[in-house]
Amino acid sequence: MQQLVGSDLKQMLIAGARLLENNKEIINAMNTFPVPDGDTGTNMSLTMRSALNEVQKASDDSFSAVAKALSTGSLLGARGNSGVILSQLFRGFAKGLEGKEKIVPKDFAAALQAGVDTAYKAVMKPVEGTMLTIARESAKAAATSAGRRNGFTQVLMDVVQHAEAVLEKTPEMLPVLKEAGVVDAGGKGLIHIYEGFLLYLLGEEIPEAMVQPEEQQVPVKPMEAFKTEDILFSYCTEVMVRGERLDADQIREQIKNLGDSLLAVGDEAVVKVHIHTNNPGQVLEACQSYGTLHNIKIDNMKEQHQELLIEEAPAEQVAVDGKAVVAVAAGDGIAKIFESLGVAKVVLGGQTMNPSTEDLLQAVLDVPQKEIILLPNNKNIVLAAKQVGELVDKDVRVVETRTVPQGITSMLSFNEEEQLDQVVKMMDKARQDVKSGQVTFAVCDSKVGGQEIKENDIIGISEDDIVLVGSDVVQAVKDLLFKMVDEDDEIITLYYGESVDEEEAGRLQKELSLLFNGKDVELYEGGQPFYYYIVSVE
Repeated sequence: MQQLVGSDLKQMLIAGARLLENNKEIINAMNTFPVPDGDTGTNMSLTMRSALNEVQKASDDSFSAVAKALSTGSLLGARGNSGVILSQLFRGFAKGLEGKEKIVPKDFAAALQAGVDTAYKAVMKPVEGTMLTIARESAKAAATSAGRRNGFTQVLMDVVQHAEAVLEKTPEMLPVLKEAGVVDAGGKGLIHIYEGFLLYLLGEEIPEAMVQPEEQQVPVKPMEAFKTEDILFSYCTEVMVRGERLDADQIREQIKNLGDSLLAVGDEAVVKVHIHTNNPGQVLEACQSYGTLHNIKIDNMKEQHQELLIEEAPAEQVAVDGKAVVAVAAGDGIAKIFESLGVAKVVLGGQTMNPSTEDLLQAVLDVPQKEIILLPNNKNIVLAAKQVGELVDKDVRVVETRTVPQGITSMLSFNEEEQLDQVVKMMDKARQDVKSGQVTFAVCDSKVGGQEIKENDIIGISEDDIVLVGSDVVQAVKDLLFKMVDEDDEIITLYYGESVDEEEAGRLQKELSLLFNGKDVELYEGGQPFYYYIVSVE
């Protein structure tokens, strides 16, 4: 086969997504860190499902239109670091195929390389022996095979064969993989996607896995009411633009000065536009220059707001000047703590379910302020959070909080009266002044840092390192704190999880007060799943 069209790409993606879904638990088991976390296989599979949802909506069967839908869907649905890297690979892949109705093997190889270039730029410190390495080597194999004038089937065979050979070498590139006795999980997931591409070309059917519906994010905080005179732009304007070779970025750029709360997403055939403006006619006129207009909806928000004050009913969010913080939290107690510190919107998620870029985007759109600070509070959510700013016309900054204690300490430095740059600088400095620890259980047998770990062992984590392995939760907390607390530290804070009894936590607090005489030991209900205790030391 020397040529592919958009319908082929759709079927290749369906096959790749199915194969990934069918193998996600095997990929999850390959994670090198044996803690309950947002697993690589799950994150990649959910990202692919979001991408497929957009792809199946694409009305234009040109290769470039399907690839553009793939890019949009994966960007919005990206979960965890592996999901974000996958979305960046697809983003570059789509850009490499702009304007193409059909493609030949050399086009495919060049697009894979464009995806690699985009993904490497998105990661601040690329590490070899990871998913990025597999992507890069796959693109090289595709280019070599296409250069020999092979058809698509042979090109994909060569890609999969070379990628699998490189994957087997990843433990030699990354010591943590060698110690754990596994290959890179993200790289394995990417190979399954390419294998799915190949199986479609070979005419082999992949059984569809039983996929559970995603859990819906439940809003934690209701929308705040604002004065009607604070509404700067009166009309909430929504429209669907249909046409050929549409460019959401170009449409967004043309109308960005006509209002705020601007969102323009879609593919080359359909772009959905949302904006708050005083000139809906100008918005529609600008959009009409790109294609036909559909599903036009214009609401007078000042009128809606006055009705809200009378009826106490929710209304369309309106943009106002000022700053707000959006934070990710797992557990009702931790969410309430963030709210009490002034967080405007809490996104439920964290260790075991990383929220998608779209979840974070929706939270940013749900708050009215134009300047937003995002606190991911988990190292596996930072990359997804960084993508939000590209999708909305608000000024979105990410303070790279990697733990809940870092997020809470950052919030204590939040001052909405200061300039945004200064606020972000102060919050980032504050997060570095707290030490974070966690006590949980091992989800699998592993070897980390020279320590043999068995499934269900109690483990203590200081920052990113497993520093102790034991069999008793209370003793693990004590031993962990003995490793974390220095003479100059003053405050120890415990957040107990949903599986810990309040009385048991209270007894531990008293014991720690005696063991660490002169330190202030505080206790809060965190309600976080899977983690018995989260601790901070300041």
